[in-house]
Amino acid sequence: MMRCSGKNNYNHTMKKIILVLIVAANYLSAQIVSPIDTNRSIDWTNAGIPGGIPNRIVLYTTINPGTYGNGSSDATTGIQTALNNCPANQVVYLSAGIYRINGSIQVPANVTLRGAGPQKTILKGYGSDQALITFGTVVTPLEIYNSVQITGGTNRGSSTISLSNTSGISVGSYLMITELNDSSFVSIDGGGGGNCDQGNCTWCDGGQGWKGTRALGQIVEVTSVNGKSVGISPSLYLNYKSILSPMATTFTAGAKYAGVEDLQVYADSTGYGMNFFMSGCAYCWIKGVESNYADGDHADVYYSYRCEIRDSYFHDAYLHTPGTYDSDILLAEKTSCCLLENNQFWRLHTSIMLNWGPAGNVIAYNYSSGNFDINAQNVTMMDFSMHGAHPMFNLYEGNIATSFHPDDIWGSSSDNTAFRNWFKGTTKICNPMSGRGTADTANSWWACQANRAVCIDAWSRRYNLVGNAVGSTDLLKVTYYNNGTRILPMVPTIVSRGVRAYDDTTYGYSFGYAGGGAGDNGSCSGDTTIPLTTAFIQGNYNYADNSVTWDPSNSNHSLPVSLYLSTKPSWFANTVWPLIGPDVKGYANKNPAEVCFENGLMPTCLQSNPTSIQNNQTMDNRVKVYPNPTRDRIYFDGYSPSSPLLVSIYTSNGKLIAKKILDFQSDRSIDVSDFVPGLYFVQVVNKDFSMTQKIEVAR
Repeated sequence: MMRCSGKNNYNHTMKKIILVLIVAANYLSAQIVSPIDTNRSIDWTNAGIPGGIPNRIVLYTTINPGTYGNGSSDATTGIQTALNNCPANQVVYLSAGIYRINGSIQVPANVTLRGAGPQKTILKGYGSDQALITFGTVVTPLEIYNSVQITGGTNRGSSTISLSNTSGISVGSYLMITELNDSSFVSIDGGGGGNCDQGNCTWCDGGQGWKGTRALGQIVEVTSVNGKSVGISPSLYLNYKSILSPMATTFTAGAKYAGVEDLQVYADSTGYGMNFFMSGCAYCWIKGVESNYADGDHADVYYSYRCEIRDSYFHDAYLHTPGTYDSDILLAEKTSCCLLENNQFWRLHTSIMLNWGPAGNVIAYNYSSGNFDINAQNVTMMDFSMHGAHPMFNLYEGNIATSFHPDDIWGSSSDNTAFRNWFKGTTKICNPMSGRGTADTANSWWACQANRAVCIDAWSRRYNLVGNAVGSTDLLKVTYYNNGTRILPMVPTIVSRGVRAYDDTTYGYSFGYAGGGAGDNGSCSGDTTIPLTTAFIQGNYNYADNSVTWDPSNSNHSLPVSLYLSTKPSWFANTVWPLIGPDVKGYANKNPAEVCFENGLMPTCLQSNPTSIQNNQTMDNRVKVYPNPTRDRIYFDGYSPSSPLLVSIYTSNGKLIAKKILDFQSDRSIDVSDFVPGLYFVQVVNKDFSMTQKIEVAR
């Protein structure tokens, strides 16, 4: 299998006993071979930034909101000037307060824009630019003008290719690899063609001259140039065929290692296209942010490589209809090898959408719920969608969401993998349906139309569905238009050309329907059974009939814990690992993002390693943390919280080693008996406040 270069740096526990158990578990896990055919998967172990997101500790400058009237005057120019002058690998720090942004902020390469926390530093947008925050210079590869023929090394797994011309190509630059559409599995024909045709997606390869004829591909980094021989990373995901004229389009990243952390973007329906925008970015990141409403999309990532979006909360939107924007995170234009991990999505139109050829990305351990369409207020909206040709070799792992839906509205997708996810099939929807306002969760209702937990449309090929939980007890209780009396029957699987109901039956799986999948009742001429016959379905639990399905031709019933992680992430703390699968008691458990959401602690409790914890010690007499020093247990007292407390414990160098939610009813302490003696930082957070205190473990 191919792999992206570099290594991720996950925090490891200092608990001696647990460390031994983890090592043993990793050894055993390493012996379990994935049942997925290596020709229809890749190695995802190093998606995202090599070594993890840099923890920059040098502050170039601190900006105070009072300088700009705490939101009354425009702070755009002042922030941008500081960013432009910031030396490499340093931080522009925004103190707690409100900053009015009338234009667009551009974060340069090798610079971090950091706030005091997503509830403390708030950027309120009043402009109508393309994006409120852009990462570096927006780069769009000029496909026709900067493309050369690939003359050799086009086999799957190749890390060296031969080009007809290497002028302008250098180590550290990037190549967009493409070929002409292979009609056997790649199509830009929207809706499956025929009587449900949506038209051709002529923009599905960037819309700059190829007119949709090169929808498939990937982005690679140049690692060496020797004459006309070019080393690349990652290696090629599939066999690029000479008969299909493979080409490489060269470009230079508009920014590398630019990051935004620990702040909130507050949209006000003034006309921004998106809150965050990366285009031609490499190793860029969004971490620990709250994206509070979006005028268009929350974040768009085009032509980018090994970027990360993690530990963040994206909620609400002014648009809840299909069109130019879907109020989502959009990975597009061959974006490759990026990591979207441990985020929350709520009340959007779609949560994460893949369009126009993204490849080799990992979408993992996110939680999504509450999506809706303003014109169809009972319909089950998709959380994860492949919506425009041709996403391939992307991994979805450990997510909890309403629906997994590779649709065919704008063409095909293939070789994507869903591993150990929980797709529930319904979600609660609530007002307001438009505009900004407090969500009326007390009067919510269940999505009761187009309920399909996993919906694989007609132009979706060779999908791997392994170890997932499909449906939910909530789906089994959905009633006809929420009348409370007529429970809708749940069918395990529906396959075209069977008659598929829209509002009086729910489904675990739906395979092969065309026209976008929602309204097709089996009458579209593009309906086909190919999505089912080419799918690999192994070890999935279906709530409809309480069954686990195994592929009869594959006797490997042992599943790896993960397809990209070698150890349990530190931010899982005491959450069960693995979460979901036929080898898990009860088949499905909540992931950390869902636990965080249900306790109203977004997004602070998501963070795997808050920045510079050593420099943020804040005493607060509302919570007493004792004894100090301690031998074996820390107690928390003196406070009656309005919501649970999230307690996180870090080593003196900022590594997370324990995390626990205390309800203060039955639980007010944390066991530290296995901690190595030394100094630790205890962070206490709830929806009203946060504090950090140093404590010593001594024996």
